[in-house]
Amino acid sequence: MAVALAVFEADLLYKLQEQNLFMRTPLFFQQRMVVAGGLLTWAGSYLTQYFYYPMLGAGLLCLLWAFFVWLQGRVLGCWQVVRLVPVACLLLTIATLGYWTYYLKLPGHAFVATLGSVSAVGLAGIGSWLGRRSRWAGLAFLVLTLCGGYPLLGFYALWAAALMMVLAWRRERRAGATAVVVAVGLIGIIGVPLACYQYVYHTTPLEHIYWAALPVYCRPGQSYPLYYLPYALLVASTLLMAALKPVSLRQWGQRGVVAATLMVVALCWHQDDNLHRELSMSRSMWQADWAGMLKTAAGTKGEPTRLICLMRNLALFRTGQQAAAAAKYPDGGQRPQAPFSTRAVHTEGKMLYLQYGLPNYCYRWCMEDGVEYGWTVEKLKLMTMCSLINGEHVAAQRFVNMLKKTDFHQAWAKRYEAYIHNPRLAADDPLLAGIPPLLRTDNFLTADRAQLELFLIEHILSTTGETRELQDLATFTMNYYRHNRHQLFEE
Repeated sequence: MAVALAVFEADLLYKLQEQNLFMRTPLFFQQRMVVAGGLLTWAGSYLTQYFYYPMLGAGLLCLLWAFFVWLQGRVLGCWQVVRLVPVACLLLTIATLGYWTYYLKLPGHAFVATLGSVSAVGLAGIGSWLGRRSRWAGLAFLVLTLCGGYPLLGFYALWAAALMMVLAWRRERRAGATAVVVAVGLIGIIGVPLACYQYVYHTTPLEHIYWAALPVYCRPGQSYPLYYLPYALLVASTLLMAALKPVSLRQWGQRGVVAATLMVVALCWHQDDNLHRELSMSRSMWQADWAGMLKTAAGTKGEPTRLICLMRNLALFRTGQQAAAAAKYPDGGQRPQAPFSTRAVHTEGKMLYLQYGLPNYCYRWCMEDGVEYGWTVEKLKLMTMCSLINGEHVAAQRFVNMLKKTDFHQAWAKRYEAYIHNPRLAADDPLLAGIPPLLRTDNFLTADRAQLELFLIEHILSTTGETRELQDLATFTMNYYRHNRHQLFEE
């Protein structure tokens, strides 16, 4: 299953690590620990960075899932094929992301569910082992899991306690002994999060206190509960396996379980050709591979999104082609396949602003999204480039210093640090070289109303041709929209 992620979702995995941040500093660890489940998000952020090489990150997921399958057998004693069901749920937590990739606020969410599941079943196994030797030892470990585990694991500590209660019910023959374990467990599951909310975690909303370390699928004024279904099935399947003693399944039954699991995964997998092409073109754009962007845009199946068209037009302009060349590529205004309204400024629009000579707008949206959704490697890189373009070398050095504390982006940080000390070197950088000729002499920042395309049109066509490149850009833009007025702008 992890191999399928690496094969079909390589660009998504790469984007996940770009939308992630892990720094090897005590302060970073302390910042993660200010909320319940902080240890999981810290470890998840660490592992997510390995998606820099998608196959390597998927390999780590594969190893964790294989260990989880083995652990279920040891702790829950379930049928071998049924153990694939929780793993399929973990796969779907990533495969159903879609545009949530840009909007989820839980750090390291791609690995958090897997690490939390392994921790929950592992703790339940330890508690069950202790309970078989001493009822009081098992009870003490249940209390320790709730009181000590919740700050570290959040919701997954509550899940572990629930598994201990179910395993104790299956193990104990005396109703009185089981009742004590269940009573202590229920009191802890309800009371420990409330106590932590009251005395420890003041920044976590009360409605989220029981779901700490789970992603929040909501947008302003709207929630999307269907995205919690893989998590619900994950918990329910393990609780059911803990409650029932395994029975032998015939070969046809085992094949039926595997076939049904694979069918559900295939049906629920987020299959959006436009999103895949946006992610691929974004990756090419960061590498200044304009030809690769055009190749991806040319293969679009059906009507493309406006973001694909915008990135394609940038590639056409960078390769010196005329606006008429856009007619060779699919054009359109397909709405993104997301249950909520998406904005290009929250996805790939920041880089487009920078490439069109508007570093202030790129910086502004990096700052706003950093505060709203969390700081990421991609935002820090963009803010570094914006600061360099604006001659703000102190700010650029600050962002470079942060990137130098990561594991996979130190080389990028050191290269751009050289530009700080010798700005002339930036003229040879493929991402920065084409930006200065598009800059206006005045330093300004106005409201763009989150309407990237419309604002770019107004800006480019209202800018006097101070350089030949600005004149060419204005001509390109005017000719393109003169023949494409029927296309839809971003709503």
